[in-house]
Amino acid sequence: MLSHRWLSVLLAGVLLIIGACNLPQSAPGTGTHAVGVSPSAAAETGGARQSTGIPPAALTAAAGTAVAALTQTAAAQPTLPPPVPTETPTATPSPTATLTPTPTLTPTPSTPMVSVSVNTNCRTGPGDAYPRVGALMVGETAEVLARDPYGQFWYIPNPDRPGGKCWVWGQYATVTGDTSSLPVFTPPPTPTPTANFAFISLGHMVCGGTHWYAPQVKNTGSVTWESWKEEVVDLTTSAAATYTGDGFTTALHCISIVVPALSPGQTGYVVHSFAGTPGHHVRITLTMYTGAHQSGQAVTRAAEYNLP
Repeated sequence: MLSHRWLSVLLAGVLLIIGACNLPQSAPGTGTHAVGVSPSAAAETGGARQSTGIPPAALTAAAGTAVAALTQTAAAQPTLPPPVPTETPTATPSPTATLTPTPTLTPTPSTPMVSVSVNTNCRTGPGDAYPRVGALMVGETAEVLARDPYGQFWYIPNPDRPGGKCWVWGQYATVTGDTSSLPVFTPPPTPTPTANFAFISLGHMVCGGTHWYAPQVKNTGSVTWESWKEEVVDLTTSAAATYTGDGFTTALHCISIVVPALSPGQTGYVVHSFAGTPGHHVRITLTMYTGAHQSGQAVTRAAEYNLP
């Protein structure tokens, strides 16, 4: 910016010098006319004026020298590039840290399992009316697959028959794990109770020198037997006797341990044993009752044996 300003001033001075070269020159102190020359003589010579001081040619040369010096000075001055505008840096905002919430872990519900404090029958349906097909014993555990609408029975794999399923009563059961998502199974129709039993063998023992006999039977129906009546006829001697009793025993001993009932599928002996003579042929007619003291539904079967 400063060099351009001085260049302009110098150029203006040169122009003034050049203009001065064209101005008429006069002698100092004599006005515009030369000494000893009349105005008319001056007119006759074409109006040429005598000048004093620096000759015009010298002035012209000086002006050219000045212009050349200015030109060289101007050429010597480097051309500066226009200033680059300074950009004010824009502050980059610091990234705001985003806190990722810690995920809440939902515990996986444990598989419901059932155990019992008392050996418990496992049936085809939730109730005593259904046939017994297995049992969950103390110390065993089973996975709970479903429940009944009232939450009183649990549907489990049959502990005694791999691949089968059955219902266990919850009275003596303890269930661990989440049961809220268990399916609710509608119980199958209650089967029509069937009362039946079959002779298995004739038990024999000797107590006090006497031979005692008792029929062994199996409950092959879907009801429970609680009492019985036994009619024995010695076909060798035609002697006959009738015996009644409640409960059964699982083994023959001179002193028997009695169980109160014979459940479906169980095997036992009638409590009372009759005396007999080895080698005689006897017929036994046995009536089983669903109630105590020979009451309720009854079924009668007969069998013949040779006394051992």
